[in-house]
Amino acid sequence: MKSKMRIASIVFVSVAVLGVSHAGLLAAMEQGKLEPKIPQTQTTQTENAAVKVPSSNPLSGDPEAIDLGKHLYFSWCVQCHGPRADGDSPRFGKYAGNLTKFWRGYPEFVNTVKNGRPGKQMPPWKEFMDDDTIAKLGAYLETLAVEGANWK
Repeated sequence: MKSKMRIASIVFVSVAVLGVSHAGLLAAMEQGKLEPKIPQTQTTQTENAAVKVPSSNPLSGDPEAIDLGKHLYFSWCVQCHGPRADGDSPRFGKYAGNLTKFWRGYPEFVNTVKNGRPGKQMPPWKEFMDDDTIAKLGAYLETLAVEGANWK
């Protein structure tokens, strides 16, 4: 019984720490106090030039949202989706979806970020990202979109 209580306590503290650190991270980014470690050589341009795509994201094209979304991407997503969001990760290789060619539409993007894709090894992020945070992330990713991407 004591070991179950200990495990439950550890899990509770871990989740609480993650939530507090995420809130602090977002607050620091919004105040301009935190810059992600983004190597300049890795964020120049994707192999295909980005194009302006129609979007139903309420923060689409908002410069502040795009900047915060970039910080979020390089904090939460780059490990799997890679520095160019093309699904090519230095850590895992060609592992995750190519977000520059995202074709499912913005509502499905929100759903996927919130609920993950368990069959594809993507975890759910709804405990860490609210709709506004996801919209900022999407606003950044839209700037990387290639011809044929769908953010509507």
